[in-house]
Amino acid sequence: MPHSGEVTSSTAPTAPAPTLRGPGRRGLGRYAATALVHAAALAVLYVVCVRTERGQAAEDAVHRLALASPDAGLPAPAERLLDLAGLLEPLHLLAGAALVALAGLLRRAPGRAALGLGVAAGTLALTELLKLVLLDRPDLISAYANSGNSLPSGHTAGVLGVCLGLLVAAPPRWRLLLAPLGALASGAMGAMVVADGWHRVSDPLASALVGTAVLALTLALPWGRRGRWVRGRPGAVAALAAGVPAACALALVAAYAWPGAGLGAAVAAPGLAVAATVLLAAAALPREVRARG
Repeated sequence: MPHSGEVTSSTAPTAPAPTLRGPGRRGLGRYAATALVHAAALAVLYVVCVRTERGQAAEDAVHRLALASPDAGLPAPAERLLDLAGLLEPLHLLAGAALVALAGLLRRAPGRAALGLGVAAGTLALTELLKLVLLDRPDLISAYANSGNSLPSGHTAGVLGVCLGLLVAAPPRWRLLLAPLGALASGAMGAMVVADGWHRVSDPLASALVGTAVLALTLALPWGRRGRWVRGRPGAVAALAAGVPAACALALVAAYAWPGAGLGAAVAAPGLAVAATVLLAAAALPREVRARG
């Protein structure tokens, strides 16, 4: 029994201040699984569209039609949007990369800026590595012999990578504006490269899978342990994992399985799939909360 003047040491210990956690092992695993799913979908897309006679014949039929057509047969506003996409040059992509860095630096988050730049640069770099070094296009049909490999589309990957990088680097409250604008820009580029005969339908679809695989792989790294990110909603991550391959499959069906749809469907389908990629990615990004204290 302590004397009245003594200070007892039996008081309850003070609870530690709550700490903010990163995505956690389970959350990181979901992003890693998404990257693997999209890499597998990219492999299937390449084999079906590039490594089979039927795939090459279907792709080249649309490609010839695009080269011979003065326009894609889309409504006038859509045609003007494709014309604007055709004006984008590498210099504009550099400006986009600068915007990614600026979005992170303005919020005093150089780590976010680095992550955003990593997504943008990684998407374009992996696309060019696949197209120019790792993948080839065998001459299975005579119509386009020795035409070279064009999968994935570098133009689509460049715009898509910048849009995904901006979503990572910018404050979450900006996503409501950046996501639809990024979907519009990326989708327009994905449609334009098909409409103008620069690429076959599968090429921008492959770029979409490369971009989301790079994004998911970046989010799977344990970068959030000391940051202010918390795990993304499992349903949104699952929607990203399943939604992008499904959108690519539907685009191929619209372009090749409906011969009466014409060039307009073959142009709009990959554009819509790429646009959906940006929206699904924005929803699957980790949420962010304010640091306490």
